[in-house]
Amino acid sequence: MKVPEKLEPARTANANALYQALRTRTANGPSFTVKNLGLKRDAGVFTFSDGTFYLYGEVGGVVTGAVFLGSGTLHVEPPSAMERRQLKIVMKTEVLDQPFTSAVFEFTDGTAAELRKSAVASAPASGSAQQQAQDAQTLFRKNLKHDVEARVLEDIVHPGGGGFFLADMKGAMFSKRLIYVVDPQGAIGVEPEEVGLLTSGDDSYDVALGIRSEAQRRASLAAANDRFRIAQQTIDLTIEKNGRMTGTVVSAVTAAEGGVQVLPLLLAPTLRVSGVWGPGGEALDFIQEDKERDADFAVVLQRPLKVGETIQITTAYAGKDVVMDMGGGNYFLRARESWYPNVRGDLGNYAQYTMTFHTPKYVQVVATGNLVTEREEGQQKISVWQTLTPIAVAGFNMGEFKSDQSERNKDVQVVTYANKELANNFQGLPDRSGMALGTLSTTGMLKVATSEGDAAVQIYTDFFGPLPYDHVSLTQQTACNYGQSWPTLVYLPICYFWDSTVKHQLGLLDSDPSYWKVVTAHEVAHQWWGQTVGFGSYRDQWMSEGFADFSASLFLMATRKDQKEYREFWELLRRRLLEKNAQGMRPVDVGPVVMGTRVSTSRSGGNVYEMLIYPKGAYILHSLEMLFWTKKYGEAPFKQAMHDFVSSYQNKAATTEDFKAVMERDMPPWMDIDKNHKLDWFFNAYVYGTEVPKYTMTSTFEKKGEETTVHFTLTQSGVSRDFKMMVPVYLEFADKHAVLLGNATLNGSNSIEQTVNLGKLPSEPKRMVANYNFDLLSD
Repeated sequence: MKVPEKLEPARTANANALYQALRTRTANGPSFTVKNLGLKRDAGVFTFSDGTFYLYGEVGGVVTGAVFLGSGTLHVEPPSAMERRQLKIVMKTEVLDQPFTSAVFEFTDGTAAELRKSAVASAPASGSAQQQAQDAQTLFRKNLKHDVEARVLEDIVHPGGGGFFLADMKGAMFSKRLIYVVDPQGAIGVEPEEVGLLTSGDDSYDVALGIRSEAQRRASLAAANDRFRIAQQTIDLTIEKNGRMTGTVVSAVTAAEGGVQVLPLLLAPTLRVSGVWGPGGEALDFIQEDKERDADFAVVLQRPLKVGETIQITTAYAGKDVVMDMGGGNYFLRARESWYPNVRGDLGNYAQYTMTFHTPKYVQVVATGNLVTEREEGQQKISVWQTLTPIAVAGFNMGEFKSDQSERNKDVQVVTYANKELANNFQGLPDRSGMALGTLSTTGMLKVATSEGDAAVQIYTDFFGPLPYDHVSLTQQTACNYGQSWPTLVYLPICYFWDSTVKHQLGLLDSDPSYWKVVTAHEVAHQWWGQTVGFGSYRDQWMSEGFADFSASLFLMATRKDQKEYREFWELLRRRLLEKNAQGMRPVDVGPVVMGTRVSTSRSGGNVYEMLIYPKGAYILHSLEMLFWTKKYGEAPFKQAMHDFVSSYQNKAATTEDFKAVMERDMPPWMDIDKNHKLDWFFNAYVYGTEVPKYTMTSTFEKKGEETTVHFTLTQSGVSRDFKMMVPVYLEFADKHAVLLGNATLNGSNSIEQTVNLGKLPSEPKRMVANYNFDLLSD
């Protein structure tokens, strides 16, 4: 794809007439009183006991909002146990009956007609109503940075209208704003689910409810709200020495449904768009408000698209603060998902990319995909990169690098890049005693990083199947406390590249020394989890992070001479789940993994997501691994299932139910404990549930001749009667090694008691023990 040869003069941002009219709306339309009016919007039921509605003026012949002053109540009864739990954590009740005294509404459904129909008597205009409307504008534009008017515009220009509904409520009984949203395109905060309830302060909000629409709940449909996809991107990017970026992107947009005319896109707010053009070079309207406010970028096409129709759009933009010049030839890419216009949402839009980078000639670019050409022109270096398979997101790193690489004859080559010089912020860095450290060079760890990355690739290929890439680049970044993984491209923290002596001097080994042992293994695992296999929504992200943590345990098991660090790793994850945080809550009790980022709230604690999703997601996959395992078949059944999952969802976004279906398709017969070839018992317990069982086991041995008999009692406690689990039972010997004898199935808080002839044993038995290898998460 190429930029059109002739481009019309670009239009000014936010110049679309309908959009301007929406931004300047006021409550200057008809006003009228109502009494005992009921208004049902999906799970929310509004009752307006007594008060006055002030309608907004028409835009494009449509009324799109109103203000209510008076006495009202919102009733919400969550349709599932997990949502009732979340509502109770956030709002201290499982069923909401919340009074309010004012509310501002935005809508594109039939609300205006329904309100007019219920009018009792006309009412005069109100300055207070105008103030409420202005307060709502400030909340969304300045504080929450969400462009509501752009969302309303989508439906106004859509031939079929829309079903958007938003209520922003205030009341004397609660200090925060209460926001209820029904949006077929995905409600704010819970996308792609259509129904959300948010409690808002000034600059943030807690999500109290997030569910599929009523129609989807009845039909048991998964949420899928993409109106369009982008299948191909051609990016031409110039990055100056100071990090300033200037880019042109040509995107192939395909409508997934008919009537699409507004394209909401993801782009960093500091990257300012100078123009957007259609396939013939015709200038298009676009939306992008002030970078400090609701700067959501969107393109307005000249006409609605037909379903399946593809159109090419060209976007020109520039800005700073996205690539940071850190000094010493170090650069840091901040907006890694939004440095170019892309579909909004979680890494689910797989596309092909061609990227051309123009940089200072001393700078090397390492990008997603494969290097096609590289040359110097004057003071610039020009490199062209192209993907060989669709990827979920494009990215790059850049700097003055020194590199190391694994053998070229492997299916996947690992290449590591570390900066030759130190970034300015690490120059003269003091140790814990205040003394300046010696050399902090990172290049000495190049071979270690390559070796670890190469080992991880080999281990994961064996367990999960091959990658669709021929290389993985491990690159140093100036951030110290986290890593990230894009397709073929890994960002490793600079502190990983320092040896253990420096880490100790800086205090980096004090809180979690194990992090540095597995950070490369974890990030390389994301080449499978999150990239090759994407995730459908925030409810499925536990597979990406949890599976990467599980993969790191495989790395420890395969690369250490004994299992000490492997077992310590699982014990660490267990503690993270079961220890109470500053809010007095155990992460495992806050919610199931399918609540995703929503588990972190002002009441539960901001770090609950990390303390729950990563370790419990890992435990879930580890438990399946151990339950699939037998002495006869070893890891083969589990590997087969994981290969099946990866091959079935390569370059696709998988959901939790997709994963469950594959596990059921490949599960061995001994796991079919309900005789229905389903794993409902396991997923209900650990994926959709929050219960944590406690296992106790007693045993006595009796030797008769050369044979040994054991009598044991295994107890499962602390769970409801519906909790069902297969519990691995081990025999531990006096020398502390253990062998799996089999699995015992327990229902609820219950015990089983058995006598088993163990036959002739190779050495003295010590005890029978459940969960010896941290097979299941337990108290």
